[in-house]
Amino acid sequence: MKTIFWGILLLFTQIIMAQEWSNPRIKGYGKIHFNKDLGFQPDVKKTYKLVFNIDNNAEKEGVNMRLWKIARELNLLKAAGIPDQNVQIAAVVHGKAIAISLTDQAYEKRHQKKNPNTNLVKALDDAGVKLYLCGQTVAGMKIEQDELNPSWEVTLSALLTLPILESEGYLMVP
Repeated sequence: MKTIFWGILLLFTQIIMAQEWSNPRIKGYGKIHFNKDLGFQPDVKKTYKLVFNIDNNAEKEGVNMRLWKIARELNLLKAAGIPDQNVQIAAVVHGKAIAISLTDQAYEKRHQKKNPNTNLVKALDDAGVKLYLCGQTVAGMKIEQDELNPSWEVTLSALLTLPILESEGYLMVP
């Protein structure tokens, strides 16, 4: 009887804990655990301009870890009550991360599977995230324009795009 009690208690605890995680803005990605009772919270009256430097292909939950973190940032800000119009996020992709920008067909040609980031990229684009690619990396990797997911904008270089965005008031998210 004691074993059954502890088993039920453990199961109940896991169910409760699982319910605390959510994706209020980017469904399926960047899950968060929001606690409105914590003292340090974002100011709902401010505008948040953030830039993410994406230069590697590390993964989290099957997608690029930095894209996943952008989803988490959007989910946190939404849960905290920040109006969507007060959130401006940019992603600058270069180096080894460039594969996340490929269409499913181009990705499959190079990696023998569909691009696992396609749905997340679409969700971020739909949420208004500015998605930039380093033109130097695109050229160096010999990627053709028709191989790129249309959500992405090619810039001259990440070396210029990042400081330009910072000069426009975007803060780099580590």
